[in-house]
Amino acid sequence: MSKDLYSVEKGKEYIVTEAPDIKLLSSIGIFKGARIKKDYVYRFGGPVSISLSTRKIAIGKDIAEKIQVKGAN
Repeated sequence: MSKDLYSVEKGKEYIVTEAPDIKLLSSIGIFKGARIKKDYVYRFGGPVSISLSTRKIAIGKDIAEKIQVKGAN
C-alpha cells in the first residue's frame, strides 16, 4: 500500500511508486522505482528533506504529498 512522502515516517527508506510528471523531479532522480530515504520534515508545513544516493534534497510539501512511496523492505 502506497502513502504520500510527506506523511510517512522519517529515517526510513522507501521506493517511489508514483511521482508527478515534473521534469525537475526526474532529472534529480525522483521517478517510479527510485529508492529514497526520508530524513526530516521541517515544521509548520515546511519542506521534506530526503537522501537520494549521495545527495540531500529538500522538496516542498505540495510536491511531497503527490509522491507516493512504499516501504523498501
